Amino acid sequence: MWPRRVETLLVFGTILFGCASLGVQAQSSDAGRGAQRFMEYCAGCHGADGMGGDKAPPLVSASNSTQLSDSELFRIVHDGTKGGMPPFAQIGDANIRAVVLFLSKLRHKAPPIGTSAEAAVTGDAEAGRALYFGKAECSTCHLMQGKGGFIARNLTAYGRTRTADEILHAITNPDTPLVPSSQVVTVTTRTGQKLTGPLRNEDSFTLALQTEDGRYHLLARSDVTDVHYTEHSLMPRDYSTRLSPKELNEIVSFLIVQSRNPRPDEVEGR
Repeated sequence: MWPRRVETLLVFGTILFGCASLGVQAQSSDAGRGAQRFMEYCAGCHGADGMGGDKAPPLVSASNSTQLSDSELFRIVHDGTKGGMPPFAQIGDANIRAVVLFLSKLRHKAPPIGTSAEAAVTGDAEAGRALYFGKAECSTCHLMQGKGGFIARNLTAYGRTRTADEILHAITNPDTPLVPSSQVVTVTTRTGQKLTGPLRNEDSFTLALQTEDGRYHLLARSDVTDVHYTEHSLMPRDYSTRLSPKELNEIVSFLIVQSRNPRPDEVEGR
């Protein structure tokens, strides 16, 4: 038989190990929930990777001099800002803490701005420019240097906070992850009208989408008879076969080179 003191230590150790395991599982669960809530509430403005979007600045740059503590991030998400970010107190403290935990994990993985971009240009950037405005048809949806479409994000400064591999992945796997506000839907109204475009917002009472001509349509749920969710964005999903590896590298190189010294009025999100 075990001496009583040893038995006590073994039981105590088992309890501690169990508590630690539960803590790790809970943190992992919170991070997963945080990723879901981030995609649902934040990615539409700050980007799916937290590196900035059309409407808001980056949140996770490792070299960002305005790095915020977890408590400061919690307060901002909860209360909003005077600069225009709305409060998200309505999603609950637990969800906000999960989002902050997810952001903390993203920040620890983020490379310093510019370090990878300088070393990543291995293709012909000028050839990439020609592809961007020509064969690849990127400018149909994306603004670049004040030229192009505006239904998708401005890419003028896109390569400034991303590695070449990240940019290539975004081009060849555009829906991984799929930002909710970019998902294409087809809506049928009571009058028989069909509208197709990115779903910008929806709730229990309204649905807003943007058609490819740039027009926004705000519809009452009572006027909608059917919504077909495509589970993909407007971004073509065949670039890995439509373009050669050399051409893809040239477009990536163009995006990186262009992002190094954009004019103030060309910066993403302005």
